[in-house]
Amino acid sequence: MSSITLCAAALIASILALILKKTNAEYSLIITVFASTTMIIYVSSSIIDTIAGVREIVESASINIEYIKILLKCVGICFLTEFTADCCKDAGQAAISNIVVFGGRLLVILSALPFFTELMSTVAVLTGG
Repeated sequence: MSSITLCAAALIASILALILKKTNAEYSLIITVFASTTMIIYVSSSIIDTIAGVREIVESASINIEYIKILLKCVGICFLTEFTADCCKDAGQAAISNIVVFGGRLLVILSALPFFTELMSTVAVLTGG
């Protein structure tokens, strides 16, 4: 899916949802969630190419693959929680949206703990501690 197609689909879905919001708010929300999910699925098809490109860079730079796995996991958590929080906000559920964002932040911290542990060990070795 090209960026033009993605933007056109987003605009059409947004206009349709806006028109329906006045008469049928439930259908407006359904269209928004459906369109968003569909666009994410189409965009996700390029993830394989992206991961292959990142893998080439990692191999050429001799970076530990575990660090890249942690980074990609954290990015995935961020994307998923942002999408979910936005859907909750669109549904008028700001409190649930805030909880999703908070939970996502905690999951990123938990996912990155092995990296921080390794980093602190390296700092301790370099400082003689």
